Amino acid sequence: MSKFVSVETLDWTPYKTGIPGKIRPMNTPEGLGDRIRVAAFAERQAYYAFTQAAKIFADEVPEDLIKAWNQIALEEAKHEKWLLKRLEELNIDVAEVPVSLGLYKSFTGCQSARDFTHYISDSEEKGRIAGVKFAEFLKVTDPVTSKIFTDIADEEVFHISLAKKYF
Repeated sequence: MSKFVSVETLDWTPYKTGIPGKIRPMNTPEGLGDRIRVAAFAERQAYYAFTQAAKIFADEVPEDLIKAWNQIALEEAKHEKWLLKRLEELNIDVAEVPVSLGLYKSFTGCQSARDFTHYISDSEEKGRIAGVKFAEFLKVTDPVTSKIFTDIADEEVFHISLAKKYF
């Protein structure tokens, strides 16, 4: 049985959750919006995962890791705000297309602090790599969005390092 709070009890607004459609081509405004939306929603899911892990696994890990998880949760929320602001600037509706709760649900399978730390570290690394590639793609056509993804990727390096430091 999962120690994490169920997806139904968490606030996912302003997103529309459900079965996502196919992500549209990257070189279209709709495709850009799809990618920003998915990234923003991943940040929300990571926020919830880190805040919950800090409570659930508090007896398993040193207090400084709990503090780090809480700090990272705040950074995840900051990243989400940057991305939501960018969607607004581009006049893209965050709720236009459903997003998947799969990432959060995958975290709920973690039964120990060690499992969670490794799992979320791997997830953050995948997101960081995708963000770097996306930032590079947008460098000329959309330098504002490119910088947001670059800044997020830079901050993810610390998040990823926790698995190596503690486990």
